[in-house]
Amino acid sequence: MSMPVDRNQLASVTHWRSSQERRSQRFYVAFCLLTSSIQDLMLGLKERDDQNLNWSATCSYYSLVHGGRLVTFLALGDFPESHSSLRRLLAQEAHGGHTRPVPDDDYPFDWLRGFTRVAQTNQAQRRPGVGVGRDRRFRPMILGYLGQIGVQDPDGKLARFGRILDAAGPVRNDSNYEALLIAHEHRHVAMTSAFVRLAENMARAADSSIPFAIEVFNRYFQGDPDLPPDRQDYESFLHDYLHARILEAIRRKLGGSTDLERKLADLVAMIEARPTGAPYGHLEEQISMSIFGNKARLMRDFDSRIASLGSVVATCGQHVI
Repeated sequence: MSMPVDRNQLASVTHWRSSQERRSQRFYVAFCLLTSSIQDLMLGLKERDDQNLNWSATCSYYSLVHGGRLVTFLALGDFPESHSSLRRLLAQEAHGGHTRPVPDDDYPFDWLRGFTRVAQTNQAQRRPGVGVGRDRRFRPMILGYLGQIGVQDPDGKLARFGRILDAAGPVRNDSNYEALLIAHEHRHVAMTSAFVRLAENMARAADSSIPFAIEVFNRYFQGDPDLPPDRQDYESFLHDYLHARILEAIRRKLGGSTDLERKLADLVAMIEARPTGAPYGHLEEQISMSIFGNKARLMRDFDSRIASLGSVVATCGQHVI
């Protein structure tokens, strides 16, 4: 059975259209992905300034990953959790490799499936999902969506972002997982300068890519037909959360650097949100843990895993801190 050729037929897209609450929740997920990308960029710059070169590169790389997930999520309502699958999806050039098994539900990737834990039993309503080995068929849908909401030169910008993410992934794997490299980050005749270049290039990659992520979010907020025509409540929520919640939360992690704080303020200013004064309590209710059940389950699972880790450490570890 062939995959739908129209993004509007994707179950992941119709999922977020099925109620007003889910439309608000899609907005909130996109907001969280964007702010995560900004925070990782800023932390990458801070760690670079502090000479924590390997972790600087890792933070910058995750800024790229969250930016790629944002673009994919807004276009398709879902994204692959695998970094290599995300790179294949967004890369302009075709990648080789074998096709993985086709998922047995309606969603194209694995994030939304895990987030919702949907178990459909009506076989007549099932459509086969598309395995990550065939995810390049979604790229035209992403480009079509970016053009629809008004992103300028979507083909060129997505191609550039895809090339950067594709090049960043393998070198991040080397720096993050190869102990023979990690152990020689400082005071090594060859590796120290390599890590300096790695941190600098990865920071430049994230810094040069964040305007694309912000533009996609701005154009979504202004032009996506699934948001209500009157968006003053959304804009008021966005402005207040950016300034009272997100801006301050990231600023306190920057070690008092005025240059980084200024850069953070400039990035937040690029997000188009005015203080409209419109009440948005109903939006907070729609994304609250009581209504947004999947968000609540995710947070409970996270807290449970932390508790399990603490139990294992208390049983098996020795107190050294």
